[in-house]
Amino acid sequence: MRYPVVVDGDIEATMTDGTILRSTVYRPDAPGGTFPVLLTRTPYGRDLAVNSAYFNPVTVAAAGYVVVMQDCRGRFGSDGTFEPSVNEASDGAATVEWAAHLPWSNGAVGMWGRSYFAETQWRAARLAPAGLKALALGVSAGGNANNGALYRGGAHELGSRLAWGHASISLNELMREHGDDPERRGKELREWLALDAGFADGSCYGVLPLRDLEPRVGTFLRTHVTPSAGQDPGSSFCRLWDAASAEPVRLPTLHIGGWFDIFAPNTLDQYRRQAALSRTLHGIEPRLILGPWTHTNLSGGYPDIHFGAAASAGIVDGHGDLSSLHTAWFDAVLKADEQAMADVPNVLVYFLGENRWRAFDTLPEPSRQQSWFLSAAGELLDHAPDDGAVEYAYDPLDPVPTTGGATMLAGPFPAGPARQDAVEAREDVAVFTSRPFEEQTTIFGAVTATLFASSSAVDTDWVVRLCRVSADGVSLGIADGIIRASWRDAYAGTGLFSEGHPPAPIDPGRIYEYTISLWETALTFAPGERLRVQVTSSCHPRWDRNLNTGMLAYDSGTAVTANQRIHAGAAFPSRLTVGIL
Repeated sequence: MRYPVVVDGDIEATMTDGTILRSTVYRPDAPGGTFPVLLTRTPYGRDLAVNSAYFNPVTVAAAGYVVVMQDCRGRFGSDGTFEPSVNEASDGAATVEWAAHLPWSNGAVGMWGRSYFAETQWRAARLAPAGLKALALGVSAGGNANNGALYRGGAHELGSRLAWGHASISLNELMREHGDDPERRGKELREWLALDAGFADGSCYGVLPLRDLEPRVGTFLRTHVTPSAGQDPGSSFCRLWDAASAEPVRLPTLHIGGWFDIFAPNTLDQYRRQAALSRTLHGIEPRLILGPWTHTNLSGGYPDIHFGAAASAGIVDGHGDLSSLHTAWFDAVLKADEQAMADVPNVLVYFLGENRWRAFDTLPEPSRQQSWFLSAAGELLDHAPDDGAVEYAYDPLDPVPTTGGATMLAGPFPAGPARQDAVEAREDVAVFTSRPFEEQTTIFGAVTATLFASSSAVDTDWVVRLCRVSADGVSLGIADGIIRASWRDAYAGTGLFSEGHPPAPIDPGRIYEYTISLWETALTFAPGERLRVQVTSSCHPRWDRNLNTGMLAYDSGTAVTANQRIHAGAAFPSRLTVGIL
C-alpha cells in the first residue's frame, strides 16, 4: 500500500541535558495509524543531505514509515555546540527513545544514513536504547582512525580532513558563530570564499608549514581539524573515533560501501564483526552491498572509466535503487516481510575488471595467497629475482600529485580509478610490471606490500600503488597505501596500526623492512592484461608531505631531497602479496 505523505518541520526533541534538537518528519497521512520509524541524524543539514537514489524520504514514508531527519547538536536547526563525535551516543540514544514514542510510531525504530550519519548510528546503538531494532550503514565512518580515516601508515589524511572540515562543516559554523554580528559575518564569509577558491585550484594544500593555514580557516577547522596534522596516530581523538564501531551490536545490519571510499575498510570490518556475531545469535545476519563507488560518487562513472548504469546506486544490478533497497530491507527486518528481500543476495560485490556484480551468501575468503616480487629491471615476478636496487630522488617541494584513489578531496583531485600516465612518467616514481596474464585471474581481499628500502634521510615516506594495465597499455590505479618510515614499527607485519610503538627516526643508508596495507579489492585480470606496482614517496595532497627532516609539514617549511633506494632479490624480497579467489 502507498500512502500520501505529510511533512512536519521543526519537530523538537529534548536531550538529557535540556538541549533541543530539531527534525523534519515525513510520515504517512493515515490518521490513527502507527508505523516503524526510520531515523537519521546529520551534521550536514537535514533538508539538504539526501540523494534520492540513496534514500528518498518521501517515497520511503509513502511505503509505510515515519522518516525522521534530525540535525545533530549545534548544526543548522538544532541548539547546542557541535563537537565531532562527542555527543552522538547520548543524543542518538535519547532521540531513538523519543522517536519510539512519537504519536505515529509503533515503537520500532531503525536507523539509516551514510558517512557521519552512519557513525551516529553506531554510537547510539552502543547504548542499546529502547526501540532500536536495526541499522542501515552507508560508507560508514567510525573505526580505522589509524588505518585511513585520520592517519594512514603514520601519515596524516590531510586532503580528506581539510575537505570535510571546509566544505561540509565550516560555512554553517561561521554563520552560527557570527549570527548576531552581520558585519563580522560578512567579513568571515568573504574569507571563507577566498579560502574555497584556494581549495578549488589546489593552492591551499601547498602551504608550508601547514599551521600557516590556521589564520585563514576559521574557528571550526582551527579547533577540530588542522591541529590533527601536527598530532600522532593513536591520539585520544583516534580512540574516540574507533570506539564508535569497535564491537558488534545485537541488531540486524545493512552495510553499503564502495571500493574507492575513504572508509572502505570500515565497511568491511563492520560487516565481518556483525557476521561473526550472527553465527552465535540467530536473526541478525548482516547484508552487504559493495559497489565501484567513492565516498560521494555512487554513479559508477569516472573520467577515465565507466562501469555502466547497472553499477550505479540507481540500479544496483537490476535490484533497484538504494532507496528502494533500504525500504525492502526494513520491510524484512521491521515488518517481518519474508519476501521483501527474497531476490536480493545477502552479499552483493562489484568485481572490477569483470565489471559485474557477484552474489554470495556471505563474503568469501581468498582460496590462496600469491606474491609478485619486485626486480631491479622493473619486472614483477613470481619468484625472488637477482639482487639489485632501483633508485630515485624525492623532493618534498615537488611531490607526486594525488591521481585518483579512495579519497575525498576538494578541488582538482577526483576520487576513483584513474589513469596513471602522468604519474608513471615522473622520475620519482618506480614502476614494476608483470608479464601478461595467460588466464583470467581474480585478486580478492587484502593487498599488502613488503618493501625493503633505504633512504639518505632520517625520515621519509613510501607509497605503493596497485594498477591494472590493459592489453593496449593503459595503466589504471586501483588501490594504494603509505608508510611513514618513522612509524614502521607500529605498522610492522600487517600494515595495520598497533599501539605501543612510538615513532623513531631511521639511519640514513640502512635497509629497513616496511609493511604497507593497500586495503582490499576485488579485481579480475583478463588474459593479456598485466599487474603493475608503483613505488614512490608522496601522494599529495591526499597525505601530508614528509619533509625528510624528521619534522612534520604542520610545523616546518624546510625540506630536503632524499635519495631513495628500493632493494630487491633473495636477501631483500620486496613484494606485493594478494589473495586469489
